[in-house]
Amino acid sequence: MFTSFVIENFRGFHDLSLQSLKRINLFAGMNNVGKTALLEAIFLHLGPSNPDLALRVNAFRGMEQFSFDAEQAWGWLFYGKDLNSTIALTSRDDSNIERQLKISVHQEFGVFPIIKEAREADIIKLPLPASTRPSYPTLVLEYKDSSEIQSKSKGIMTPNGLSFEISNSGIPMIPGVFLSTRFWSTREDAERFSKLAELGLETEILPTLRLLEPRLRRLALLVAGGMSIIHGDVGIGRLIPINMMGEGLSRLLSLLLTVFTTKSGCVLIDEIENGLHYSIMQNIWKALQDAAKQSDTQIFATTHSRECILAAHKGIEETGDYNFSLYRLERLNENIVAVAYDREMLATAEEFSMEVR
Repeated sequence: MFTSFVIENFRGFHDLSLQSLKRINLFAGMNNVGKTALLEAIFLHLGPSNPDLALRVNAFRGMEQFSFDAEQAWGWLFYGKDLNSTIALTSRDDSNIERQLKISVHQEFGVFPIIKEAREADIIKLPLPASTRPSYPTLVLEYKDSSEIQSKSKGIMTPNGLSFEISNSGIPMIPGVFLSTRFWSTREDAERFSKLAELGLETEILPTLRLLEPRLRRLALLVAGGMSIIHGDVGIGRLIPINMMGEGLSRLLSLLLTVFTTKSGCVLIDEIENGLHYSIMQNIWKALQDAAKQSDTQIFATTHSRECILAAHKGIEETGDYNFSLYRLERLNENIVAVAYDREMLATAEEFSMEVR
């Protein structure tokens, strides 16, 4: 579990430091202060040998199409869109292991061109001087940790598309899932439900789901239109696809399934309160805390809601294991800083109706 995380030169962050991270971490703040970008930074850090994630975080924001131009594809990852700078994402965990991922863009020489002789006999490679070889924009991911493990992976932008050179030998992999506000996958939810059912744990999520649908008796995985889809039994004589039972129920189910099945990993949730009524958030946070503890999962979430923040504070407090931190992101001159709120500060904020969003 991460205990600290430092971001340098990523998106709108020149230098952001988060200390004393807990099992449940909630990030608040006004619009355009980097709440989603913070989750994206952690997501990239969890995949230190996967250059494709640099494009996937843009797709989470709806930017699924891009021209084969380094500035357009990767420029907005860098602070000030400066491709000459280097992104550094550094974590420390509860075993005191430090991990660092550096991300940069370089021009790298391509493969020698293949040319046919006039006789059309053998295909040969003519060695060309470096100055005449084609060069391609390359996203370079360099990983190292305090265990002396190092690796370098690349995403190379060629005229024929993206090419990847992956090196993950020896890197301790930390599972990570990003739940964005735009997309969640019915297929992935079905796969996670299958994993839970295999362990006989599928009934454990029912009490929390009944906060939204009290009639829900059981869940089952059925095939519809060639797809496996989770259905619910609400006592009407037939099972109903969860997707047809409201956005809130679908989102809550996705949250619970993801936390339960991301063992010893991180779940990143953007705008966690979306689709969920404020009156049930306290019980939802209690359920998420219990699920995260059971699966040894660390949660990072964002919110715009004061009700969501206080519900997290009170709900997690009721579990008897207050493993929760709130960070408010604020813009200070040209930099973004994180102001931490502990248990006592949140209790004071609730008592005196102080603003914490």
